[in-house]
Amino acid sequence: MIKQIKNRLKYDWYVKIKKMDGMEYRIMQMRRRGIKIGENCKIYTKISAREASLISIGDRTTLSSNVEFCTHDNAISKAIPGKTDLMGRITIGSDCFIGMNSILIYGVTLGDNCIVGAGAVVTKSFPAGSVIAGNPARRICSIEEYAQKYQNQAYNYESIPMSERAVFFDAHPELMVKK
Repeated sequence: MIKQIKNRLKYDWYVKIKKMDGMEYRIMQMRRRGIKIGENCKIYTKISAREASLISIGDRTTLSSNVEFCTHDNAISKAIPGKTDLMGRITIGSDCFIGMNSILIYGVTLGDNCIVGAGAVVTKSFPAGSVIAGNPARRICSIEEYAQKYQNQAYNYESIPMSERAVFFDAHPELMVKK
């Protein structure tokens, strides 16, 4: 209980007194644990890997909610007596987007400008400019092909005033993606 109060006071000090937003505070805490995080990242998930120093995230990368990092595998202890773990780094390049509920497994490297679809299980490395999805994740297309496919339906949601967002899609049905 005392630890929770202490953590809450620390959070309040950073957020209210130092004028740091909640995301900046979380990123600062992750960096203190040893996670290498580039500049201008958006991280909407809690990274709870025990081996935090094995995770590296490039500049301007976005991690959606519930992204998991598996930096080790204890299953080897059942196959090889006296051995306990397989471990590896997880490296995400700059300008990447990792969709919600994705899992990245030890030893994986994603090059710059990669997109990982929601729910993907990334068990191998992919080069820069890859759009990947699935379980196990596989390459779907290049980032250029993805951009071309959605060029006419993409827009800047942040530029729409909050008061107009509720009716925005009714007024612009042509922007709705249909699968």
